[in-house]
Amino acid sequence: MQILSGKDLLPHLSTIRKDTPGFLLECSRRYGDLVEFAVGGTRVFFINHPDLIRRVLQDNHHNYSKDTIQYNTLATITGRGLLTSDGEEWLRHRRMEQPAFSRSRLAALDQVIAPALEAMLVRWGQQPEDAVVDIDREMMAVTLEIVGQALFSIDLRTDAPRLTQAVLTALDHVIYRAQNPFAPPDWLPIPQNLSFRKALRQLDRAVYEIVESRRRSGEKRDDLLGMLMDARDAESGGSRLTDQQIRDEIITLLIAGHETVASALTWSWYLLAQHPEVWEEMREEVSRLPDDRLPCYPDLERLPFTAAVFSEALRLYPPAWLITRKALGEDELNGYKIPAGALIVISPYVIHRHPQYWEDAEEFLPQRFTGGRERSIPRFAYIPFGGGPRLCIGNNFAMIEGVLILAGITQRYRLKLAVEGAVQADPLVTLRPHHGLPMRLQKI
Repeated sequence: MQILSGKDLLPHLSTIRKDTPGFLLECSRRYGDLVEFAVGGTRVFFINHPDLIRRVLQDNHHNYSKDTIQYNTLATITGRGLLTSDGEEWLRHRRMEQPAFSRSRLAALDQVIAPALEAMLVRWGQQPEDAVVDIDREMMAVTLEIVGQALFSIDLRTDAPRLTQAVLTALDHVIYRAQNPFAPPDWLPIPQNLSFRKALRQLDRAVYEIVESRRRSGEKRDDLLGMLMDARDAESGGSRLTDQQIRDEIITLLIAGHETVASALTWSWYLLAQHPEVWEEMREEVSRLPDDRLPCYPDLERLPFTAAVFSEALRLYPPAWLITRKALGEDELNGYKIPAGALIVISPYVIHRHPQYWEDAEEFLPQRFTGGRERSIPRFAYIPFGGGPRLCIGNNFAMIEGVLILAGITQRYRLKLAVEGAVQADPLVTLRPHHGLPMRLQKI
């Protein structure tokens, strides 16, 4: 195991901040699958091998908590929702919310996706020929509408742009705080903090309005919001969840349920524009579907290559590019003692490029996920949705949504890059294109 001291890292500070995934990738290539960063009072271990990742995320997951800077900073927005909570609290909420992602509900997901996608396509159709749109923003808006309707039965078509901006502002603040540990506290009235507080107020106002509107209506809906409002907390004698707890879960799922899928879709379009032969193959598959309607859930089995495109985009640009855990007690990884309190760093972005498991790892090759080839990939060498008990609750939701949106847009449009050269990926809460992704709409 290589140990890098603060002195070793000092020349790389700028790269670490601006391109953390690239820095970690270089570390893995130069020093191997287990690297220790000896910085300050916390021992930090970067692991990049499926067996080590399995140990932390699955086999000994009880020893590793989310009490890390990454998740504690994110909790300033989400509170202690499913993404940031731990232990028994997490388990209770996971069991409470799991029915919202059942097979039968997923099978009906196209009834929500199709109207949101159709509305976007109609709006695109009103644009001039070869109009340029920011696909990053477009994917953010449409996925927010979908998650709002699918999980909470709310129409966010009007509010989607405003809420999307509020989400981005709040998440950008999370990154600012994480990258600047000595930044002024949030309560100081500096512009950065004021923007964050305004964004958080917008999110809170929208969420509490959703809850209050459902209460006033008196209607009972069989959706996630209804489950949360009717749920009883056994730990507190069967009392209902507080409005704060409901708020935390709604904001967690609004953010996690739309920004991650939007990011993966944005990078899918970027990669397809760079590889026209792949787009042609996907278009040929999509063209075999009925063209008088948008693709629906039963069509998924006829879209294996489209699914492979989405899976490969998730490999190269995993939205959740960084996973951190805190060791609660001592452990051993690859023969090395891991002390209690140590920080464990895992990067899906890096393990997805491990040369032992991915041939031509930097190439966009969807065929990796066709013809059963994906079954030969070690489970923890491909972790776009995490792994173990904390596997993302919405992983199947995301795959269905991503594939149907890719196919639906491909029925009517070809998207071409409106910028030259490579697009920089900003390592924010998710990987996002620097300054968005302008693309030209070409009707088919």
